[in-house]
Amino acid sequence: MIPENGTERLRPDLGVLVHEAMSNAPSMGFIASKVAPYYPVAAQSADFPVLPAKYLFNVEKVERAHGAAYQRSSGKFEAGHYSCRERGHEHPLDDRFRAIYKSQIDMEKGATDLCTNTVLRAFEIEVATKLSNPDNFLTGAATAKWTVPADADPKKDIDTARTAGRKKGVFYNKLIITWQTYLDLTRCTKVKDAVNYLFPDTRKTGSIGLQHLEAYLDIEIELAGSLKNGANRAKNPELEDIWSDAVAVLACVAPQGSEIYEPSIARTFKWNEGASEDFIVEDYYDPAVRSTIIRVRHDIDVRLLKSYDDNGNVLSDISRNCGYVLTAIR
Repeated sequence: MIPENGTERLRPDLGVLVHEAMSNAPSMGFIASKVAPYYPVAAQSADFPVLPAKYLFNVEKVERAHGAAYQRSSGKFEAGHYSCRERGHEHPLDDRFRAIYKSQIDMEKGATDLCTNTVLRAFEIEVATKLSNPDNFLTGAATAKWTVPADADPKKDIDTARTAGRKKGVFYNKLIITWQTYLDLTRCTKVKDAVNYLFPDTRKTGSIGLQHLEAYLDIEIELAGSLKNGANRAKNPELEDIWSDAVAVLACVAPQGSEIYEPSIARTFKWNEGASEDFIVEDYYDPAVRSTIIRVRHDIDVRLLKSYDDNGNVLSDISRNCGYVLTAIR
């Protein structure tokens, strides 16, 4: 049913399509919500509690003397801040175009898919830009380039990073790499030898899958395979990875649904004006162009977890120790 002129209406039926797209997003290479998990909030902008790392590891007295009070923690939460901004995209469905192709294409589904991909791509670029930046996290160089199969030792590099993280009280549970880096890893001599020993069938097939790498490296891998057009729109498209091939990122990522004070490399504060959906789908009719307009939007803030004093100086940089950027891998 075509909406009335200029009247917006929610389209939960199309929202189901977005939910399905979000469920399939990691398989399409979109990993933003997997490495910067959603944290639903009730206000567009507010402070959030930050627990300084030292209070998690202090050794407190727990004995209680007869007739005396229990010992109490002296640690206090500090305050971080988020401010959600609206992002969205629209796609017009021309009446004449719909009439021509209505027997061949579900036009509303197609427009919703296009808008969702556009918003997902922008979300991915925002998260990748923050999480690939060595200035935001601990860093270390690979002992040998992962593009040199005979010399590379990725497990040693990853274990070195883990040791550095543990000294900061952090356990890295995810490794973020691009598709090209995944291929580089499968060609490393040390990786092939170890995987062939652990999984003898791989010697016969000559194929090393993601699950084999995860078992050998002992870490969950997030494969960042999404692409963007790096060329001027007027020219032929030149597709390139959204995430950088130059680095691999080890990350401590809080579980989906966990409290905001859980250590994490980043979180995505999601407001959506109180709606429970990750994305809102709406439509309205624009008579000037004889088109139904499909819109997909969300209201979020991708935030590195830090607390600040009254002058805006950083007190506790939780995210810094929750990420380790491995450089010189190629």
